[in-house]
Amino acid sequence: MPIPVLEPTSSLRKHPEIADIFKQSENRHFTEEEFVEYLRCLPEHSHRVTAAREIAAAEQGVVERVVNEIFMLYPFEKKHAYSRTKCLRDIRSVSCYATLAMLMNDPHWYRDKLLLWLRTILQALYFPEREIVQRKTLFGSQDDNELQDLAPNQKAIYETYTKLKNNYRERLSPESFSLFEKYLQQTIDTLSSK
Repeated sequence: MPIPVLEPTSSLRKHPEIADIFKQSENRHFTEEEFVEYLRCLPEHSHRVTAAREIAAAEQGVVERVVNEIFMLYPFEKKHAYSRTKCLRDIRSVSCYATLAMLMNDPHWYRDKLLLWLRTILQALYFPEREIVQRKTLFGSQDDNELQDLAPNQKAIYETYTKLKNNYRERLSPESFSLFEKYLQQTIDTLSSK
């Protein structure tokens, strides 16, 4: 699966009044003061602030659940020192950067700032094979088909970030998830691409 091509966007990243806030908040969520400033400058994007607040409130539970689910499938703790700590850190970083990209309306920045670098790191690591085999269903699922086409290292990455997307779908309002979903899908597509 090649790296997806991104359509042009009307990025808010270089907005003269909030560009510094975007730079200062890399790898973390906005503070309440930053949200207030964002809304002052971009009141028409209040729906993005609502989504970012929901994401920040749900993030810890979502990330911990994803790590627990993926560690039940893959024996990371047997193969890598500090695997739980590193996995929590990496998934949380993805969540924070994706949220910031959503606030910026800028998937290009997200790809260039985090995803391409992280893909190189993750795909260079050895990930163990899945210990628990997926149950076969009568018709199978799209995820089963996607996994068959992936190299061993890509499978764990694909499943991890698909679980992140699915867990956010469960925890966010439909409106907030619809804003965030394209960044989560971009994460899956980019990190598990060849």
